[in-house]
Amino acid sequence: MNDSAIEQLDIPVYNIKAISHLVGLLPVTLRAWERRYGLLNPTRGDQGYRMYSERDLKVLRWIKAQIDTGMSISRAVEHLRDLQKNGVDPIDDNRASLSDASVSIDTVNRQLYEAVTGFDDTRANEVLRRAFAIYSVDQVLTRVVQPTLVEIGEAWQRGDLAIANEHYASQFFLRHLMSMLTTTMPPTHFQTIIAAGAPGEEHQIGLLILVVMLRWRGWDIKYMGPNLPLEKLLEALSPLQPNMLLFSATRSENARGLLKMDELFSHYPEPKPAIIFGGQGFINLTLPPTLNARVINDTPAETIKKLEAILGF
Repeated sequence: MNDSAIEQLDIPVYNIKAISHLVGLLPVTLRAWERRYGLLNPTRGDQGYRMYSERDLKVLRWIKAQIDTGMSISRAVEHLRDLQKNGVDPIDDNRASLSDASVSIDTVNRQLYEAVTGFDDTRANEVLRRAFAIYSVDQVLTRVVQPTLVEIGEAWQRGDLAIANEHYASQFFLRHLMSMLTTTMPPTHFQTIIAAGAPGEEHQIGLLILVVMLRWRGWDIKYMGPNLPLEKLLEALSPLQPNMLLFSATRSENARGLLKMDELFSHYPEPKPAIIFGGQGFINLTLPPTLNARVINDTPAETIKKLEAILGF
């Protein structure tokens, strides 16, 4: 972008009533965001009224898009600043996306697949940074990362991709997801969730995507990793007193290992945590009537809606 375009973007042209209408937010909300997060710095007109620029409008639209996916305002602002700190300005990329087909979801998926399966982590990191600058966290995880992983797995099963390429790609995404867990702000919901892979379960990226989405929504979710023995779970229940347990299993034999949880909780004091199972391992598995658990095998977005409803949110 040239200097003239930058100057045009920063010219104050909207009063608070106009920009509120364009973004779909109340003026009181804009004032609160300015005060609490320093998100905008509007100039003052001759009569002291707030005046906003085209850049302010684009920032607000980007922030609102993140919030519409379920992200809290504090995390949306944090995400924006992290992107800008790393040299990726969502405002510039959003403007380019209006006419640049190279930022479509399909193109991003193809570029990411080629990069990670070609051991090109520099390019893969750049593709992901660009995706996060343009799309919401939920969109990147469910429409970019997840489909790319599925495509990689299918290519390996067909024999079109070596096992080394598949392992490298999985570790690349695993590192990014774990990094996202460590860079979020403190929880804003008081309920605690424990998430883990079933005993014997080594696949974790699908569950980890759900964990990251919940964490970015402000939930206090403790990720215990894959292959959690049930006796180790007992050690965590007392100090954490979770409101919900999430277990995933991709294989039926691993899922069956969780059916013993009714014995585990037979002497556990009330209120007992809600128990949620998910994954391919539970598709044809019938839960015993003594086990007060529920199987949810929906999209990540639908799963989160159901989990939040169970938690009373």
